[in-house]
Amino acid sequence: MRPCLSGCERFSCPHPGFGDDRGTMMKNLDCFLFDFQDNTKRVYFPGAAVDDGGTHEEGRWLSYRDLHSVRWQPAHEGLMPLVAATLLGVDEKLACYVESEVIPKYASFDKAHREDHARDVVQRALALTQYYDVDRNMLYAAAACHDLGLCAGREVHHLESGRIIRADAVLRSFFSAGQIETIACAAEDHRASAKSEPRSIYGRIVAEADRLIVPESIIRRTVQFGLSHHPELAKKGHWERTIAHLKEKYAEGGYLKLWIPESDNAGRLEELRGIIRDSWRLRLMFERLYAEETGTPRLIRRALKEDLDSVLSVVDAARGIMRANGNMGQWTNGYPTADVLLGDIGSGFGHVVEDEGRMVGYFALMPSPEPSYAEIHGGTWAEERRPYHVVHRIASYPEVHGILSSVLDFCSAVDGNIRIDTHRDNGIMRYNLEKHGFTYRGIIYLLSGDERLAFQRVL
Repeated sequence: MRPCLSGCERFSCPHPGFGDDRGTMMKNLDCFLFDFQDNTKRVYFPGAAVDDGGTHEEGRWLSYRDLHSVRWQPAHEGLMPLVAATLLGVDEKLACYVESEVIPKYASFDKAHREDHARDVVQRALALTQYYDVDRNMLYAAAACHDLGLCAGREVHHLESGRIIRADAVLRSFFSAGQIETIACAAEDHRASAKSEPRSIYGRIVAEADRLIVPESIIRRTVQFGLSHHPELAKKGHWERTIAHLKEKYAEGGYLKLWIPESDNAGRLEELRGIIRDSWRLRLMFERLYAEETGTPRLIRRALKEDLDSVLSVVDAARGIMRANGNMGQWTNGYPTADVLLGDIGSGFGHVVEDEGRMVGYFALMPSPEPSYAEIHGGTWAEERRPYHVVHRIASYPEVHGILSSVLDFCSAVDGNIRIDTHRDNGIMRYNLEKHGFTYRGIIYLLSGDERLAFQRVL
């Protein structure tokens, strides 16, 4: 279904292509199909309209946000703001200015607040207008400008955004003084840490749209912000900053507030809170996102059944290290067998360490209780009644370094109380455990009756 567009007057616009006759532009727009059914606003691009380095024999359906994910061919580039205006249901001249001059300013901000963030907020804000009687053009301007003040720093960015809006001569040509003030106040009120409720429905909608509660996106943006603003931090520091921010803002009792009951943010917030409560799941997500954002070659993830052959190879290599260093009594008779490892994997306890996609390490992380730890001889466990996690079956290739550090950092992010045991003849492991802050606690006996030395680190 096509929208109704009226008027064919000539008008000027700073975007290339908009100096042409508007009637010609509307004719060119006929090559695009618009679908507004069920509040879904999307446009069908014929294949020839975009240039993304691939073939253009088939078109595709795109939302407003997607318009900027493809490269337009020169003959159609000037139509992009008009297509955006049609999808959003806003004034074409305003869209021309916002899409050409306002949103591109986000390109200089941190990675969590680039143009895609502004367009996400715009799209989500305007989607909420189906529930409220608001001026779409005012809401569009407020959503597009809400974070412009980041040029002055994060702490005052909401206030600076309001100042920028009030001082924008082009925006003042579209809106009355009262409307400009409402738009500016909406930008000032959007901040999640604000102590008071937004002063207008425009502020409430922009604030709600800015929440963008998609759990993985929020965690990724948290990592991105830390990397941009705290480059001095090592991975451990970024993890600590990430979890502190997520708890402060999104966990139960956090400062984030939701203002629009019709939004789907409430359900997604509960999903995010579930991830925050599950430190194991959160750390796995952090590992992946941190590796993607930094290009770090090392990644820890849960092992899959199809990893078994590679895991067995790593385990064989670790067994060879033991034998080469005089440890003849550990991992004998084919232990850990394929069945043991598959048990780890099937329970979700098995993890692999990858460097640039190649598996270089393996370990199992298990929640308490560990039956073999029920009795300890010649010593005691620290904080004996406190829940803990156990690390078993650490293995790596001899030429790969730092695996134990990576494994123990991961495990301690899941639980600050880690227990582990090793063979008396495993001098390498004993040395490295003490090096990483583990304390010898005594002797435990496996279910087989074999003796092991027990270690623990409590953070």
